[in-house]
Amino acid sequence: MNLRQVRMLAEDLADERGKGRLPVNVEAIARSLGLDVVKADLGPDVSGLLVFNGAKGQVYYNENDHEVRRRFTIAHEVGHHYLRHQFESGAHVHVDRGNYISQRGPRSSDGIDPKEVEANQFAASLLMPSKMLRSRIAKMPKAKPLLDHHVSLLAREFHVSEQAMTIRLTGLGLL
Repeated sequence: MNLRQVRMLAEDLADERGKGRLPVNVEAIARSLGLDVVKADLGPDVSGLLVFNGAKGQVYYNENDHEVRRRFTIAHEVGHHYLRHQFESGAHVHVDRGNYISQRGPRSSDGIDPKEVEANQFAASLLMPSKMLRSRIAKMPKAKPLLDHHVSLLAREFHVSEQAMTIRLTGLGLL
């Protein structure tokens, strides 16, 4: 599957189950897909897990992470589930280590592991759907060009980190 398709799937899911509200309720979306969302102390190097026991799935997130990181982690693990990564040969548990935004580990940060790249793109599109971003930017006074305070405002409204918002806006050609 190409990354454009991954992003479109996530945006469709956000539109269908997120009900057009900000911030996107990623936990409700996970639950609507039959996933339990569980907070746990996963240690300093693990942000999230997608675990399947038979047909039942759980998304675990690290309760010690900052709230915006936890939201991205849940969206990332929902991406693994929605893209059916857990059903690929030998891949029944995904452990995502490190910072989900920029320093998640050598394979992820180098863009080598296609599953991790797909899950990151899915998470960004789920939490920051392009239609919602464009609509919100169009309503901002004096938002051309977007400045740092606009990025901060958008990050707060979408309940993501400023770094995640910057990456998303850049990827959409809006920054």
